[in-house]
Amino acid sequence: MYLDYFRFNQAPFSIAPDPAFLYLSGGHREALAHLMYGLEGDGGFVLVIGEVGTGKTTLVRSLMDQVPEAVDVAFVLNPRVTVPELLETLCDELGVEYAGDEPLTIKFYIDRLNAHLLKNHALGRSTVVIIDEAQNLSTDVLEQVRLLTNLETNERKLLRIILLGQTELSELLDRREMRQLAQRITARYHLGALDRDETRAYIAHRLTRAGGSPHLFTRPASRETYRLSQGIPRLINVIADRALLGSYVEAKQRVSAAIVRKAAREVFDKPARSWRWLATTGLLLLGVGAAWALLDQAPGFITTQSSTHTDAGTPSPAEPQQASIADAPVAAATATRVPAESGEQLSAAARTPPTPTAAVRVSQTVLEPELESARSVETQQRVARPPGLSTYQTQLDAYAEVFARWRVPGVVTGIPCNHAPNVGLQCLKQTGTWDDLLRLDRPVVLELWNESTAPYYGALLEASSDNASLSIAGAEHSVDRQALDGSWFGTYIVLWQMPPDYNGNLRQGSQGVAVSWLRSQLTDFLGLEFDATTPDTFDSTLRGAVIRFQRQRGLRPDGIVGPATWIELNSVGSRPVPRLQGLG
Repeated sequence: MYLDYFRFNQAPFSIAPDPAFLYLSGGHREALAHLMYGLEGDGGFVLVIGEVGTGKTTLVRSLMDQVPEAVDVAFVLNPRVTVPELLETLCDELGVEYAGDEPLTIKFYIDRLNAHLLKNHALGRSTVVIIDEAQNLSTDVLEQVRLLTNLETNERKLLRIILLGQTELSELLDRREMRQLAQRITARYHLGALDRDETRAYIAHRLTRAGGSPHLFTRPASRETYRLSQGIPRLINVIADRALLGSYVEAKQRVSAAIVRKAAREVFDKPARSWRWLATTGLLLLGVGAAWALLDQAPGFITTQSSTHTDAGTPSPAEPQQASIADAPVAAATATRVPAESGEQLSAAARTPPTPTAAVRVSQTVLEPELESARSVETQQRVARPPGLSTYQTQLDAYAEVFARWRVPGVVTGIPCNHAPNVGLQCLKQTGTWDDLLRLDRPVVLELWNESTAPYYGALLEASSDNASLSIAGAEHSVDRQALDGSWFGTYIVLWQMPPDYNGNLRQGSQGVAVSWLRSQLTDFLGLEFDATTPDTFDSTLRGAVIRFQRQRGLRPDGIVGPATWIELNSVGSRPVPRLQGLG
């Protein structure tokens, strides 16, 4: 209902486990690495445990998109089964025939599965069983799952098991009768909730992936969403979705903390104290009810904003599929209201946002003192926007500072990221947290905001956990982290150095000079010996080395070499690169 109003191309906060919306916090990145180990390890159990709604199923969906070609996966979604039903499910998932004249005993299923696994092993293939919601497995079924790992050759296990479940699964495995299974767990990870900064970055990430602005939620609104959801992604989605609807109903351009609180009350049906106090006055209750009843008479206009950047592809948080972005001039970026694309003329009442009733104004006075206080603090903490300069000029100045750190001569004009490939660089636009910037350890262009409808830009040149050196319009500012938090909402652009003959991401099957360069870099860093007969071909051995490197550097181990991996390779290579600590 609010998609056109905020210019989304899809719902940003659906609770469906869509891997395209996966936000890799530090915890989720670590959990995914454990899952990838389960796909490629040498046997045993891998266990990932997390509270309801922390994103375990979304991680599994993402994992399924990265399964190596030589791995067969049996995915058990419904663990409330008997032992024969489990074995039938595994046979069905793996394509094992079991219909015939023989009685369908446990031994019959095990024999068929063992024969299939031995055949797979002879073909150089491996098999993995993934069981979601494993806390629902009975002890008998869990014991049978354990016995399946006894299927083995002299050299290796024929079956690897990945268990995902809620915290009850950990309690189940702590029982004495489960000790044999618990001893076979070779890797385990507890996936926790997001922290406050990660929650803000998560909201901005999903808004961006849906085609909207990452700044629709004010900073107090993000903080309130974290407080009410405690960082549980599913609860964040539910609250944020209802908050966007509330902003649409009230004809607001951004989501405030007050709207988040009202959204949470509707979702959880647990009125806050201020709401219960208002309920004692019939007039106020009627007024607030009328405000939400505007849903049936939603404003007949939508918001459009000319884009500050045109992405050649929306990068994922782990490994973007497109390396560069085209940063269009943004001096003319404005926010205007235009009639919805219905072809109908709008009445004056539809074109004008409704004036709140006296009751609604009183309710806002009672409900929003915390928001007003937060706004006051937020305004004080913002890094000042330079007067008299267009957005585009601040952008050019910020890029010029970062290019200078790369020792690129000349004046940057036109579209900065169109200029970058001419000097061996590429641009990558990302959304992340302050910790992400520190891990990246590169000077970056920050997208900053105040009350204006268009952003301004600054170059982050040095940074620590608490302080930063920021250049805006050629003037350097030493600011603390809190001051920058009032203006930066997570969007940044990093420049990175291209390898020789760069033509995009590399993956198994790629060929060329860039593959040879990649091979030499990994040889130096990992100390590996590669077959030199095909140095310019990305083969399975090189893919394994890439995955090993990605794991060591905390990246998604997908075997694809894109911007994030190139950046890390540059960090460990011999070529000098500028760093936030000024070490390049």
